[in-house]
Amino acid sequence: MNFERRLVGLQEKMMENNVDLVIYGSCQNFQYLTGLLIDWRHGIDLGSEANNIFVPRTGEPILTLAEDWTEQASKTWVKDVRILKRDENYGEFLKKVMFDLDLEKAKIGLGDHLWGTTIAEISKIVKGVEFFKAEGFMRHLRMIKDEEEIEKLRNVAELTDKVMEATVPKIREGVTQRQLELEVEFCGKSLGASDVSFPSTAGFVKSNSEISPNPFTYPKEKGLVRGTSVAFDIGFVMDGYCSDFGRSFYFGPASTEVRKGYEALQQAVIETVDKMHDGSMRVCDLFPLLESVLDRLGYGDYLRARLPTKNLGHNIGVEVHEPPWLSPAYAETLRESMVIALEPKLWHAGEYYLRVEDMVLVKKRKTEFLTNFDRKLFQL
Repeated sequence: MNFERRLVGLQEKMMENNVDLVIYGSCQNFQYLTGLLIDWRHGIDLGSEANNIFVPRTGEPILTLAEDWTEQASKTWVKDVRILKRDENYGEFLKKVMFDLDLEKAKIGLGDHLWGTTIAEISKIVKGVEFFKAEGFMRHLRMIKDEEEIEKLRNVAELTDKVMEATVPKIREGVTQRQLELEVEFCGKSLGASDVSFPSTAGFVKSNSEISPNPFTYPKEKGLVRGTSVAFDIGFVMDGYCSDFGRSFYFGPASTEVRKGYEALQQAVIETVDKMHDGSMRVCDLFPLLESVLDRLGYGDYLRARLPTKNLGHNIGVEVHEPPWLSPAYAETLRESMVIALEPKLWHAGEYYLRVEDMVLVKKRKTEFLTNFDRKLFQL
């Protein structure tokens, strides 16, 4: 991992914003800066107020850890690692850190997962301190993945394909959405995932059902019956990086409209990805491009029914949802080494809900699919 690029990039952003110090608690940016996989996704209350990274505008950062996390000190590139002993006063500990950073007055940027005690103690130590939000200071860096990040994302994408392959045989009459969702999560963890990147979904929509503003009215504990579309939205975490993936199936003979709708959705994804490469377009151009393919194939109205905001997906990395989003609000140009989750859906109310989601790697001349599950498998 290119940690020097990350540190320099953050410090450049700090100079732009005239910020003297940035502090991140155990969060996504903490992982990104230190390389440590201290669990920040859930159970924050089981962590420690002392797990923080202090980054000055110039010079080297200081990493602080509670004694229970001492073994992590050998796993990071950060040279200055300080351990808070169990019987040590946290205020005095922070006073020494701030003294060594030589900040008499300061503009300090605050990131995620900082404990209130940390902020309160620093307010006492640094007279006239001004606090600023700094959660977004590293977004421009995290948007472009380095080679090791790409390899981790490739690995978790391959795991996700394997989970889908193992789950398809479980789609049978009488199975419930809840059972399939549990099967997905169990399978992913058994194959090496440390967690899910969001709660798994297996959404049933029965053809000829009552029209509703919500596509998923099929009772969670009711068994699957023939004539029902099944839309999966699944994702995992492995080695600190996330996947996000979707496929749909149809249980029972599918009508021509449903079958051709899924073929159209897959075709739209393929044609869109074929036009994606470094500098080829802005992220906000992806929705109208895919929309035009579905209009040509006769299914554009069903895309617009599900995606009225024209949000077609997002970047993905240490977090499952990272900017830029593929929506009208974001005008960033596609750049080499972006990894994007492209997620169009078709919804014909009362008839079917179809989803295709793939992770793709933007390259200089041609974008690569990282998820490669069978595109033709649909009717079960």
